[in-house]
Amino acid sequence: MLTRIREVRYAVRHALATLLGLPSESDFRRENTAPVRVLFAAHQFFPEHRAGTEVLTLGLARAMRSLGHDVRVFAAKRSAPVTDLPAGAAEDYEFEGVPVRRLGRPTESLSRPFRLNYANPEVAGAFGDYLQDFRPDVVHFMHLQGLSAEAITVARASGVPAVYTATDFWAVCPVVDLRRHDGSMCSGPDPGHCIRCLASRQPASRVARLAERVPAPVLRATGAVSRVPRFPKPLPLRQIRDLSERLAYIRERVNSLDRIIAPTRLTRDMLVGNGVRPDIVEVSHYGIDTSNITPAPRGEKDSPGVRFGFIGTLGPHKGCDLLIQAFRDLPQNLNVTLAVYGNDRGFEGFEANLRRMAGDDPRISFLGTFPPAEIGDILARMDALVVPSRWYENTPLVVYSAFAAGVPVVATDLGGLSEVVEHEKNGLLFPLEDAAALADRLGWLAREPGVLGWLRDGIGPVKTVEENAEELLALYNGLVERGTN
Repeated sequence: MLTRIREVRYAVRHALATLLGLPSESDFRRENTAPVRVLFAAHQFFPEHRAGTEVLTLGLARAMRSLGHDVRVFAAKRSAPVTDLPAGAAEDYEFEGVPVRRLGRPTESLSRPFRLNYANPEVAGAFGDYLQDFRPDVVHFMHLQGLSAEAITVARASGVPAVYTATDFWAVCPVVDLRRHDGSMCSGPDPGHCIRCLASRQPASRVARLAERVPAPVLRATGAVSRVPRFPKPLPLRQIRDLSERLAYIRERVNSLDRIIAPTRLTRDMLVGNGVRPDIVEVSHYGIDTSNITPAPRGEKDSPGVRFGFIGTLGPHKGCDLLIQAFRDLPQNLNVTLAVYGNDRGFEGFEANLRRMAGDDPRISFLGTFPPAEIGDILARMDALVVPSRWYENTPLVVYSAFAAGVPVVATDLGGLSEVVEHEKNGLLFPLEDAAALADRLGWLAREPGVLGWLRDGIGPVKTVEENAEELLALYNGLVERGTN
């Protein structure tokens, strides 16, 4: 609610300044704010990686640089055989005007010491060297996977104010998505489940097969044994010990931060429920780049048929198979189409299954990926975006993009999504894994064209990346000023 009020206030002030020919709030801030040196740190970055966290980081970096601030990015990069950057080696380059340093990290596997996932002294040392070179006024962690929580230790030791945006659930969940090996939702670490979750990500391994057969209580007991001091520990027990100690290690470091930004109440509650200090957590929605998005006209839709769309990774957690199942259940006499956009990197077998499910249905099209600058054109070809996720989406940026384009969203009724998509106001919600309910929602939109019109009218203002950047700069300046007093 506070985020929405701030967005409306900003829009009103900006409109009045434009009408009266006065300097806008952004102009005033630009002229009266000293340049800030900001270092964003992330688990990966462009050009090879372009998911939500990377898009958000790049957008903020560009917006801040356009305001005259010195902004750089430090990121990890998977090493050989995934890329040609050896573990521990660094590379410097620019992407869309933003200076970037990337550090190679080993590819994760069940045989790699698990502790390196959250406590990697080599990466932390390289991060510390870059801090000394750049000497930022503030460090903003956008994701710590690959960098490890030890990067926070380095930032705090340098005396630089440090902020963390929890773009997903890495700080709580070893596999990030809080979705258990059996597909059920999770509320926090449990050794009996975490071991199975990690093993299930490599289903062909001997460890995965063993973990599946061992009862959860036995796995928990194994975790307790693994922490007994001076007990000889073969690699499997060392891995289990490291996994058991993960949450406490990360929590201690996260609690030393100056501020944590949670994009949803769900994220805040997950963090606080797992021991993160509530006094440093603030809920604030993302801002998006709207420069390539033109809002659709308000009011009732007058064109024939309904064009549904999906944009996202073609992996099981995104639920595109559920969407195809629901869509194919719609009567053939309905004038509907479904456009599927996304890449299958790492999920090639799943994408092949999606195509088998679609069969020869001429209403379904697989259209691959597209450059970020084309998001407006893609959304202009949709009447409704469908987000059938099976996990706690931390509000995917595509939902905000759809709203900026005036496109209602049909989404799973799960925390995160349901905080932004309001049922029968700016979109529709359906229960998790309920293909029949999803088909019912799609059918309603197809049979009653007026529904899309009043859902479009219910879409409120969307925070822009420029507004988001200005909010953060105000936070940074407050932290820097507090540190100098």
